[in-house]
Amino acid sequence: MKKRLSRSPILITLVGLLCLLVIGLNTVEYLRGEPFDQGDVMTLVMLFVLALHLFTWGTDFKMAKDEMGKQITHHSATISYHISALGLFVFWIVDRIVFLRKGDFGNITLFAALCFVLVLHPLVQFFVARRYR
Repeated sequence: MKKRLSRSPILITLVGLLCLLVIGLNTVEYLRGEPFDQGDVMTLVMLFVLALHLFTWGTDFKMAKDEMGKQITHHSATISYHISALGLFVFWIVDRIVFLRKGDFGNITLFAALCFVLVLHPLVQFFVARRYR
């Protein structure tokens, strides 16, 4: 009987090499005097998210779907929501102080994102609760 190679170390190695490649290409662009753009930053963020997902769950997709995985996902989502709301509030206050905005909403996009985040969790809870009634 053949022994199967685990995909986890191979996949983690590939993601690590891809991260190093992207970081290297961005470093070369920076050294040439080219500025970072949104695509560069989003690529790095998405690779970081993929790496965190692989380090958390590996390639065992069943573990993320079982009862403990669901509990971990729920608990981390709740904590993330509160940190996001607090972070957006702090960013909005700092924006108003740094740019001396008085008598208006400040950065309207940041204010709208703050309001969206504050409303999102109770709204989702409402619809999930209705589903169980």
